[in-house]
Amino acid sequence: MSDAVRSYLHYSPKLSQRVMINPSSVVIGNVELTNDVSIWPLVAIRGEVNAIKISARSNIQDGYVLHVTHRLKYNPEGY
Repeated sequence: MSDAVRSYLHYSPKLSQRVMINPSSVVIGNVELTNDVSIWPLVAIRGEVNAIKISARSNIQDGYVLHVTHRLKYNPEGY
């Protein structure tokens, strides 16, 4: 696993085919990047409290932070 792709607790990111992650970005924890996804410079995708899935042929542009909320009783899926 590269420095850009990091485990968190018992979660490791899942990368499908032809995924590009810029070395200045990080993908952490319960994250799935499907086919042909690109992650551009200075992006942080943090799946430490819930799952994040980026669908096929998507790209996350420079400087974005993707993070989600906890699952709660009144919101069992989180956001």
